[in-house]
Amino acid sequence: MLKDMKNNASTTLVAAALSLLLALPAAAQPSVKTLDECIEAALRHNLSVQSGHIAVERAKALQGSAFNIDRTTVSLSQDPTSGGSPDNSLSIGQRFDFPTIYLSRRRQLKAATDLERSYLDVTRNELVREISSVYYQLLYARERIKILQQQDSMYAKFVFLATAKFKAGETNRLEQMNAERLYGENKIALQQAETDYRNVQLSLQRWLNTSEWIDPADPSMTVLESAWQPADFNPRQTPVNRVFESKKAIGESALNVARQEFLPSISVALRSQWVIPGFHPYNVPRERFAGGNFMGFEAGIGIPLFFGEQRAKTRAARREIDLLKTQQEDALLLLTSDYRTALNDYAKAKNALDYYRTQGAEQADEIGRMSQLSYEKGEIGYIEYIQNLKTAAELHLQCADAVHNYNQSIITINYLQGNK
Repeated sequence: MLKDMKNNASTTLVAAALSLLLALPAAAQPSVKTLDECIEAALRHNLSVQSGHIAVERAKALQGSAFNIDRTTVSLSQDPTSGGSPDNSLSIGQRFDFPTIYLSRRRQLKAATDLERSYLDVTRNELVREISSVYYQLLYARERIKILQQQDSMYAKFVFLATAKFKAGETNRLEQMNAERLYGENKIALQQAETDYRNVQLSLQRWLNTSEWIDPADPSMTVLESAWQPADFNPRQTPVNRVFESKKAIGESALNVARQEFLPSISVALRSQWVIPGFHPYNVPRERFAGGNFMGFEAGIGIPLFFGEQRAKTRAARREIDLLKTQQEDALLLLTSDYRTALNDYAKAKNALDYYRTQGAEQADEIGRMSQLSYEKGEIGYIEYIQNLKTAAELHLQCADAVHNYNQSIITINYLQGNK
């Protein structure tokens, strides 16, 4: 009879494993990856990261627009009514802003490039958090399936024993019905766990921008190690703060550009005039110009006499800097609050983990083993046996929950600190 029970349990485990494998698309081949490999693949293929790189390259390309010089003007004129003056003129003119304005604009555009790099760092940090979280969710979902499969084997034994006792007249139909009920409920929970695993798998594929089925390389749930101390946190050294620092640099550059616009502009022009032989409008003799063409130049400055627009831009640039400083302080306060909350969650998760790792898991195994032997020997009734089985199952699941919650708390703190 025990041999049949073992065969039945083995068949159940194999069937459950096959049901999970059959859920894979027909053409898909599972790829075993570690967390680092998943992160590396995501940083290469994730569309948000690719967009961030494009934004940085676009900002770098725009740096060349800092030296935006006005168009060169070329004009040809003829004025036969000008009397004795030469009547043909070729003029080339150019207007420049004050030279320091171009340097200020370049600094502003370089600050804009730094801002895009800061945004990219934030995107990478968020992506690492998401990949790490989903990867360990996948391990957690797989662990739940494993626990429920073990429970499936135990409930299958319960059904077998209850059925045998009922046929032998040693118990009533109620015990058999309860055994079948527990077995069926566990089957439903196992199916739901497999669905959860597939959903988490889809989430991981989305972050990696792939349709490839990913299997975690870790053989079981692992506990993350924390390489930080609570006092190590400095919100001003996080990617979020670097974004605000870049924004402030842009604001200060914009203020400098607005101030530079008070400076005059510079204009230069070169003119050439020459005589058309034999052309004497109004019978004005031009022999005195027979010596050749005439060259001339012009240089000037454009003085801004009306400063209303420049003053408004300067005031707005100052207010922009004040606004960014206020937003930065608010973001840092929120970041600090989130970090303290994460530390509380970490402490709570660590307490639970310490208990279940030292006592809970061992108690669950012992309760299940002793209950099975006691029920087979008739030392306990089926009601007590059911309660013990449920207790063992809950302890195993709670142990998995403790590991999962602890890992997620570590991932959250790493994210808030900007640790990639």
